[in-house]
Amino acid sequence: MNIHGSHRFEAPREAVFAAIRDPRVLMSVIPGCEAVVQVAPDQYDGRITLRLPGAVGSYRTHVALVDVEAPERAGLDGTVEGSMGTITGRADFVLREVSDTPSGHAGTDMEYRGSGVIGGPLARLDSRFTERLAQSLIDQGLRALDLRLATEGSE
Repeated sequence: MNIHGSHRFEAPREAVFAAIRDPRVLMSVIPGCEAVVQVAPDQYDGRITLRLPGAVGSYRTHVALVDVEAPERAGLDGTVEGSMGTITGRADFVLREVSDTPSGHAGTDMEYRGSGVIGGPLARLDSRFTERLAQSLIDQGLRALDLRLATEGSE
């Protein structure tokens, strides 16, 4: 499975990077997330419940932020495990400051690229379907993060 994309945040790069490291923020923006606990510096365990076709179930997660160059870039190494199977993978993201946002305030462009290996019953799903599903969850999470950052910035 391979994913890639971009997203523009209406928030400064430092705020976006800090939010990515905050377990409370992650829990509020990851679709289906029920728990996120920081278990070590830049390492997180969690639980996600999905009710999506072909991926229904509860999954344990472990994610480590690696190759960190705050606030510009980092990688995420992760594992997702549940009764429907496992996914292990890596994603890298780059954050670039921008000034031409609709609000006129500093913003951030994120570019990301990742790959994963799917095992168990999930591996039987069509690869295009799983990539679209992963992309949809990522897009939902990034939009939720953008909304949260915008709300916090206006308080």
